[in-house]
Amino acid sequence: MDTPTLGGEGGAAPQGTTGLPEVPTPVMEPKAPIGLRLIAAMKILKGAALAGLALGFFDLIHRDLTAVARHFVQVFRISPENHYVELALTKLGVVDPKTLRQLGVLTAFDGSVQLMEGLGLWFGAWWAEYLVVISTGIFIPKEALATYAHPTGVRATILVLNVAMFVYVAQLVFKRHMARLAARKAAAAKRHAEEHPSLGA
Repeated sequence: MDTPTLGGEGGAAPQGTTGLPEVPTPVMEPKAPIGLRLIAAMKILKGAALAGLALGFFDLIHRDLTAVARHFVQVFRISPENHYVELALTKLGVVDPKTLRQLGVLTAFDGSVQLMEGLGLWFGAWWAEYLVVISTGIFIPKEALATYAHPTGVRATILVLNVAMFVYVAQLVFKRHMARLAARKAAAAKRHAEEHPSLGA
C-alpha cells in the first residue's frame, strides 16, 4: 500500500519542501543611534517631571496656597518681607481651584506627550521619530519671532540649540526613512524572485 505524500501526486510540494506556505521575512528596523537614545532619555525624564508637577497641581486644588507658600518660606528661611516673596504670596492668594485644575490638565497632557515620544524613540518606533521632528520644529518660528522682538542671550541660545536639534533629528529621521524604504524594496524583490524563479533565469 502506497503511503500518501504531501503536495499531491508525485510528492511535489509547490509551496516548499514541507508543503506549508512560506512566511515573508520581516523587515528589520535599523537600530536607533545614540543621538536618538539621548533625546529619548531627556524626553522620558521631562515627561516624568511634568507628571509629578501635574500631580502637585491637583494636590493643591483643595489647599490654601498662601499657607503652603508661607511654609516653604519658613523652611528655606526666606524673609517674608522680601518684595518678591510678598508679590508671590499676593499672586497665590488669588489663584482659584479652576486655574489649578487647568494647569494640572495641561501639564499632564504635555508630560504624556513627552513620555510617549521618549518611550517610542527608545524602543525604535518609527512614528515616534516623525512625531519628535514635528514637536521639535513646530515651536521654532514662535521662538524666532519672540527672540527678534525681545532679543536676549538666553533666548538666542535656546533658539540656536532648538534649531540645531531640529536639523540633526530631521536629517537622521530622513536617512532612517530612506533605509527602511530600501529594505522593504529589497525584501519585496527577494520574495518576487523566490515566487517566480523562472523570470530571473
